[in-house]
Amino acid sequence: MNLKQLNALVAVFEEGSFSAAAQRLNIVQPALSQQIIGLEKELAVQLFERTNRGVAPTRHGQRLVNHARLILRQMEIARNDLRTSLESEPAGDVIIALPVTVTAFLAPRLLTWLEEHYPRIRLHIVEGLSSESGHVVETGKVELGVNPNAAELDDVESIPVLREYFYLIGAPELVGPETGDIDLADAASRPLILGDRTHNMRRVIDEHVVAAGARLNLRFEQNGPKTLTSVVDQGLACIIANLPMPLPDNRTHPRLARRIVNPRVQRLMTVAWPRKRPLSRPAERVRDGLITLMVEAARAGDWQADVVLPAEQMPALKNVMPNIVK
Repeated sequence: MNLKQLNALVAVFEEGSFSAAAQRLNIVQPALSQQIIGLEKELAVQLFERTNRGVAPTRHGQRLVNHARLILRQMEIARNDLRTSLESEPAGDVIIALPVTVTAFLAPRLLTWLEEHYPRIRLHIVEGLSSESGHVVETGKVELGVNPNAAELDDVESIPVLREYFYLIGAPELVGPETGDIDLADAASRPLILGDRTHNMRRVIDEHVVAAGARLNLRFEQNGPKTLTSVVDQGLACIIANLPMPLPDNRTHPRLARRIVNPRVQRLMTVAWPRKRPLSRPAERVRDGLITLMVEAARAGDWQADVVLPAEQMPALKNVMPNIVK
């Protein structure tokens, strides 16, 4: 198996035909066919099957395409890293993962920060639930990510940045009538919508509820971010979640947030990356930007969390984050 074969595989998959793939790669079609045949012989599987519209991958072909894309992406990262190591300014593509609970807050700020400090870095963001963002970091499909469950992941390096607190969030008539902090037992008794236990946030909530001897009044259990948001907006249930940004002033669907206490429900937010995959120079700068923005948000009171950035990380980050590291 070689890179020419993997490039041929991906081209046929994306173009849906051998002729279009050959044209894209600027080679003759028989040569392209031989690349695919060589792969099929080596692996002893059929990779494509003919359809009325061209060709489609088999089950084995789809799996190999997924691996091929990752390998080719890694090769491109390696080229960019070696090329930019000789340059004064980091440049190249960086793929990161953000959990949906912080994407709306972090994504625009990080893009603006990079545009100001490292305009030659091209950022690609993969959004997902915390379990999904953790998986793509763990498997090396992204270079780094913000993860609430780094301790649960295998073979990752991480820097703890924030300890964030959970809030009861929902329509004022469900969360109130009082304002201010709310005991966990009281919050758990309100009608709730939460994700299932495959997600870090739910596991954290369940652990605290059990420890407090309380019970969840779980009206709905759903995993889709849009479903969770719409149910809360319609006033059907509350949600227990982190609060990485101030609640929007929404007159159509007003929300109230009350911090949960007695005990406080909290979790650690980290920046993590695969242990077996050293960060490229551009990825290191993106990591610095993420930490900068997370710390600034917590200190400004926009992200309801405490800064827990380890003291031993301060000297290494001082040059790139002078406003954070005093």
